[in-house]
Amino acid sequence: MKKFMILVVLVVIFVACDYAKDSLELKPDIEITWINPVACYITAGCTASAVEIAEIYFVAENSIDSYLKDLTIDYYTSNDSLFYTTAPLPVFGKIEGRTSQTCCDTFILEHIWVPLSPVYPQLGANESARALLRFTAVDEYFENTDTAEVWYGIYMNP
Repeated sequence: MKKFMILVVLVVIFVACDYAKDSLELKPDIEITWINPVACYITAGCTASAVEIAEIYFVAENSIDSYLKDLTIDYYTSNDSLFYTTAPLPVFGKIEGRTSQTCCDTFILEHIWVPLSPVYPQLGANESARALLRFTAVDEYFENTDTAEVWYGIYMNP
């Protein structure tokens, strides 16, 4: 009986170590599932220096907990030419990994401000631009990173 119990314990330890090894090899994988609002309208005489994005929803695609690290914003004209990039802006938030295949925790990042000063000189009446918001997340060991991107539209009213 002792030999059988020792064998069972060894099998359990082997399986547990193999599972832990697979978990440690996973890299963070995050996704943006919702943004509110998705665009804004500005006018030529507008003096606003930034526009607010009220909510951005993040979910993890695997079981790894991630932490938001920074945000970079790239501005593109309507014909896809890059005209401005911000320096990385620090943000923080914990995106909890999946614990079930059927549901996931959603992390909501609120009140993100998108600067408009780079956009005013680029847009004329009835023209548009896009801002690519690129969020970088790092795993709980601060070794592996992942990025999630979302587009935000900016339209110039006449």
